[in-house]
Amino acid sequence: MAIRIAAVLVLVLLPKLALAAGLNRNYLVPSFRTCAGPAACPPQHDSSFTFESAVLKTPASRFLRSGKTAFTLELKGVRDAAGNLVSGAQFTVVLATGQITVPGIGTFPPGAIPDTRITFVVERGRANVPYKTPEVPHGTVVEGAGVTILDPEGRRLATIGSQAAP
Repeated sequence: MAIRIAAVLVLVLLPKLALAAGLNRNYLVPSFRTCAGPAACPPQHDSSFTFESAVLKTPASRFLRSGKTAFTLELKGVRDAAGNLVSGAQFTVVLATGQITVPGIGTFPPGAIPDTRITFVVERGRANVPYKTPEVPHGTVVEGAGVTILDPEGRRLATIGSQAAP
């Protein structure tokens, strides 16, 4: 009986393990309100929403591949200010691009090409957001791209960064 259960678990988990093996994982951090300085400001989250985890999964390949999945955003445990799991609320992923160089055309300065915005709906505190790379010429280089999640009010919920353990 134990062997059958183990076999079933292997069959169920194997595809997920195989998919996860070829992905990089970047954990997004909570966004805090901007401090104008010059002295330190008290820390305040930019959004009234909170989350347990926000993971940006990207292919482990070196090069950008047109028409393929560029990333998948996995968001879990999204709660409103009252602590309730969020359902039916629209959030946005903003892909900020830096300088872009297209062979045979030239180099575009940061901000010359508009940021990409992807809207998605959070249900039962969760969302899984895939994004496919648009068609791009071979040799294109995108510098300094950033990823930020905005809440329904347009405030920053999470962004790429690093965080020490609590």
